[in-house]
Amino acid sequence: MKIALTFSGGGYRAAAFGLGALSYLHKINIGSKTLLEHISVLSTVSGGTITGARYAIGIKRNENFDTTYKSLYSFLAKTDLIDLACEKLSSDSNWDEKRVRNLINSFADIYDEHLFHHAKFGEIMNDAIDCHLKHISFNATEFANALQFRFQWSERILNSKDGDPERAIIGNYYYNIPHDTAKEIRMADIMAASSCFPGGFEPVNFPDDFVLNNEHQTLFSNQKYPVGLMDGGIVDNQGLEPVLLAEKRMQHNNSATNQETPVQNLIDLIIICDVASPYMESYQASQQNKSEWWKHLTPYSILYINKILFLLGLIGLPLSFYKNAMLGAIACTIVLTITTIIFCFAKLVRYAIVNSELPTEFFDHLTKLLKLKLFIFQNLFVNRFKSILQLSLTVFLKHVRRLNYNVIYKDSKWQNRRIMCALHELNIGDQTLQKKQQNGKLPDWLLPSHKLQEVVEQASKMGTTLWFTNEDLQEKNMLNILIACGQFTMCWNLLEYINNIKSDPTNINAEHLQLIQYEQTLRQHWEAFKSNPLFMLD
Repeated sequence: MKIALTFSGGGYRAAAFGLGALSYLHKINIGSKTLLEHISVLSTVSGGTITGARYAIGIKRNENFDTTYKSLYSFLAKTDLIDLACEKLSSDSNWDEKRVRNLINSFADIYDEHLFHHAKFGEIMNDAIDCHLKHISFNATEFANALQFRFQWSERILNSKDGDPERAIIGNYYYNIPHDTAKEIRMADIMAASSCFPGGFEPVNFPDDFVLNNEHQTLFSNQKYPVGLMDGGIVDNQGLEPVLLAEKRMQHNNSATNQETPVQNLIDLIIICDVASPYMESYQASQQNKSEWWKHLTPYSILYINKILFLLGLIGLPLSFYKNAMLGAIACTIVLTITTIIFCFAKLVRYAIVNSELPTEFFDHLTKLLKLKLFIFQNLFVNRFKSILQLSLTVFLKHVRRLNYNVIYKDSKWQNRRIMCALHELNIGDQTLQKKQQNGKLPDWLLPSHKLQEVVEQASKMGTTLWFTNEDLQEKNMLNILIACGQFTMCWNLLEYINNIKSDPTNINAEHLQLIQYEQTLRQHWEAFKSNPLFMLD
């Protein structure tokens, strides 16, 4: 059975949820192998790359799963990323003229030491160590063509045409990295590029910010480089495109070795681990708060009052010295200082506006704007800021998410060959879960318990950050809760999938039917999860 597994972005929330999903797949056997060992394709984005990349390196180093699990768990629980990164940032070592001294590059150094233990991408590229992962892609976004930038390695492409690559391209069509250079790239730098989300960090520049020797750096000394790389979730937060490309390569190799009629799909099942919610809160405009008296002032009135106070201070200062009134002199000095600052600030704002590229018609109405009360300006700025923030962090990402899922869910080739293992789907009041129950598509025994749903609700409140706070770890037990969510959500989805293919066997084969043999084991786990959602961790 050939399975493709993707891990979405979502910071440590995604990393811990993905670790739970991996650990559960490791618990289930299909034949002589665990279900995890049937993963042929791995694609990760942002926070999901923490888990996916560490797992892939562990396989290439012949680690058993428990060793990889404990290493990653320890990193998430014990590594104070912010504190260590700030130390790196303040130190003068490890920085040169090209490598920008910033937070994301400091993070990369911490990843190198504490997460990947100095691993390089060459370990992923080492075919001498055979493993079940035949197509691997850790994904970023390049800021020159707004395209995915893939640090990927695939099985060899058979009978490739002249000029075509024998492996999947590392980078993309416009920017591709030679294999000799790719071998020297730190996994930590790949991790930093994949998780470099806008607003939190600035772009990672390839190759300048990557720790490479001068020989490899000079290969990219042309006008195209350096190129800025940022979070892979900007264009594909679920990591689905590399899976579809892997399917094409597999189909090509199948045709090259098999003269029979090509099968419809070679990937038997895509499992998409996603911690992003499809729902969003509707935009709420701020209310016009007029309670404070100063909000009824206008810029004109403030400048007028400022002039009066300046004149009073100018008159009062010598008068105070004349009468030896030191307190009065100090008060007048403070008034003069504040009013001068306000005056200079107003002049600076006016200068900036006049010398900006705003249309001249704008200046004709500027004097009218200065007569508006401050509470109106407050609403103008607050509502614009809120809408831009919601647009960039929610609306845009939700739309891209919808488009990516449509590629899989609106193509009949993938019917009964896809599972979305989503953090939110067992949440209290989830719309899709309620619809399935109302339509009779979900048997009663598959409904989550209230105790389990409370755990999901708590996990869903975890923000998108690349760290856990002490409160998250000690008071909220968030790491264990997220791992448990990955475990029981994967269990639930496998059971739902089995239930679906038993009632509708469209587009399935003998490999899918193997899963049905393990339904009883899955049901036992599910009942245990309903009683104690963290029972596998206990």
